[in-house]
Amino acid sequence: MLLPEYRHARGTTPVLRIMQFGAHGLFLVLLAVGTARAAVDEPNPLPAFVLAAAVLAWYLLGVWFARRAAETTGRDWYGPLWLGVLVLGWLGLSVLGAGFVWVAFPLFFLCFHLLSTRVALAATVAITAVVIAATLWHGTSNTVASFLGPIFGATAAAGMALIYQQLLRDTQQRQRLLDELTRSHDELLSAQGELNALQREAGAVAERARLARDIHDTLAQGFSSIVLLARAGERGDDPKAVLAQIAETAQDNLGEARRVVGALTPSALEDASLESALGRQLMQLGTHTGIVGLLHVEGDPLPLPMDFDVALLRVAQSALANVRLHSRAENVRVTLGYDQDEVRLDVVDDGVGFDPASVVDPASFGLRAMRDRLETLGGSLVVESAPGDGTALAATLPVSGAQS
Repeated sequence: MLLPEYRHARGTTPVLRIMQFGAHGLFLVLLAVGTARAAVDEPNPLPAFVLAAAVLAWYLLGVWFARRAAETTGRDWYGPLWLGVLVLGWLGLSVLGAGFVWVAFPLFFLCFHLLSTRVALAATVAITAVVIAATLWHGTSNTVASFLGPIFGATAAAGMALIYQQLLRDTQQRQRLLDELTRSHDELLSAQGELNALQREAGAVAERARLARDIHDTLAQGFSSIVLLARAGERGDDPKAVLAQIAETAQDNLGEARRVVGALTPSALEDASLESALGRQLMQLGTHTGIVGLLHVEGDPLPLPMDFDVALLRVAQSALANVRLHSRAENVRVTLGYDQDEVRLDVVDDGVGFDPASVVDPASFGLRAMRDRLETLGGSLVVESAPGDGTALAATLPVSGAQS
């Protein structure tokens, strides 16, 4: 890269940017002053004009292509090479006109940016000596000022450059810390998502293991008994007794099968959709309590896995049980909404409400159970209520989780 201040433009502070633009502005102003003096003092200013234009073009070219040079090559020697050509152009201008001598001041600043500190100090001393020699060669009425001016100017420029470098290092360090913090935050979020996925997978594995144990201990054992009884009948045992035992075993196995299926699918969902099951729940609530229930479906229904339907139905049953037992409501509205990103179940009543902050562990088991059931599937539960203002419950499940 040619100019390092452009390398860190994204992370620089306003103070650093002001110093950057100040250095560029100083170069342009001093070059313009030297050109104006050459036009007044020199009998043939054309060579000075041409060389000044070339130096200006080289300077602007370096600024323009600084970032692109670093992105395409990444070689650090482009900066010193660019500075070397710029210094050669300045030497030529110093020979052609005394007004160009003072362009050395922004060169001091560039030396400390593009060169190591030791090399920059040596270059500053050399440029200062050239300034003094050029001033004396062009003739001056104040010899002391010809020595002290360049020396003081070089010292001030070097000090400003060192301060700028320290500010730039501090800014870079803060930017690196910010980038590391951002990466750590992203990694933490990713790890949390992976942990949630692992927890859901572990829950699914545990459920499959439970079902496998139930099937092995009930259905498989029953079928084995039936096979043994059938073989006993083939050997000539009492056929009536064998058939009676087979019928009894099959009946028991049928009951066990229904129990296993019931653990997976609520009876309300065995032969009906989720909307129909919710409608029956509201109808039963109205029949038993007189509370007027209204079911509203928003959006186009999506095919959901059975565990999603089960979770939403269980949440609705628990919420309506709370309405029945605690709300003293006259109306309750259940809304089942389908969206591109989520499916949402809202249960809103006009009852007495409660203060969510006052709910303690023994009384909040139902809410905690609903929340845990939804979180297992990647969903969430929000409850809003206030004394005398009814209760609103919102359960959401991600559609992406349902379709994965």
